[in-house]
Amino acid sequence: MRNAVPCAVIGLSLLGAAIPAWAQTPTSIPPSDAPSQTPQSKETTALPPVNKPLVLKQLTIAGNQRIPSNRLMAAVPFHVGDTISQSRITEGLQDVMKVYQQENVGGKFHQNLKINGKDVIVEWTVEETGAAADPVRPLKLESADFTGNLHISTANLRKALHIQPGGIVTPAEVLSDEKSVQAMYVKKNIGVTIVPEVRYPHHDDRVAITYHVTERAPD
Repeated sequence: MRNAVPCAVIGLSLLGAAIPAWAQTPTSIPPSDAPSQTPQSKETTALPPVNKPLVLKQLTIAGNQRIPSNRLMAAVPFHVGDTISQSRITEGLQDVMKVYQQENVGGKFHQNLKINGKDVIVEWTVEETGAAADPVRPLKLESADFTGNLHISTANLRKALHIQPGGIVTPAEVLSDEKSVQAMYVKKNIGVTIVPEVRYPHHDDRVAITYHVTERAPD
């Protein structure tokens, strides 16, 4: 049985300044038994668990013009024929995004998974937006907040964050915090999409991060 699992990774508009490319990345994990986000028929089809082993049959990257495909593929920690999971595939896309960050090239990234039994075909598409408006500069966290969280309280989600007010905000720390929040939802078998929004309320190096959470609880 085939499941199509599209996951669009889309850049956000920043209020008042240019947003770093790393702060534009939503992270999505489907619930272990949630219905497909794009059902092929009227019948609801259950997705395999996020960590179910899948055999990679094909991996493609399209839309990249400024950075060659062989360099992007070299950053991916798995190859055709490897046994991987959906969460591992998402991590691979994040590695591709890091290459764009290193080259100071902006972009929007889209992921589509075609799952057929134990096999998976991965399609990544890049929409390059040119060089970033400003180099990534050291930023300090002023506040962190959550919206859309219904099954886990904001107080508990904040406990999972490594970056605390006054701390330095880096791409690695933001990614680490997203994974920590994801882990809390995985434990409850709740699918989640996390979209971080970074704002510069004072138009300086102080930033406020809002994690927009969309929960997809299993039926």
